[in-house]
Amino acid sequence: MRALSIISFTLILIIIGISCKNSKPNVNQLQQSEGNVLTGIGIVGTYEGRLPCADCTNISTVLNLSNNKQYYLRYTYVGKSDEVFEHRGRWKINDDILSLENIDYDYKISDKQLNQLDLSGKEIKGDLADQYVLVKID
Repeated sequence: MRALSIISFTLILIIIGISCKNSKPNVNQLQQSEGNVLTGIGIVGTYEGRLPCADCTNISTVLNLSNNKQYYLRYTYVGKSDEVFEHRGRWKINDDILSLENIDYDYKISDKQLNQLDLSGKEIKGDLADQYVLVKID
């Protein structure tokens, strides 16, 4: 009789334990996944670089990507003009390519940096290729 009570009590605990288990997909995992898509797997932040320039010292560039998929791009042609050029708009990611609305070139997403692609969407080749990089600063 005592053994039957212990077995019954154990079965009741197991049933309660199973019934409390959430059979739905893990909400936290879904939110994290959606967050990763939204933020572009950690791409949100500020990037800067000094890109090559044919008729100036360099192009000082700062790009900010926000959580709401908005970007703010600001650049100056160093040694040529003090004028600051600014662009704003939406950004999107397709595979590992970042596209900015109203900007002719895209960026390949790498670890904590963005590599600018040429106007046809291909990686830039040649001696200056490693200089077409924006590095994440925050």
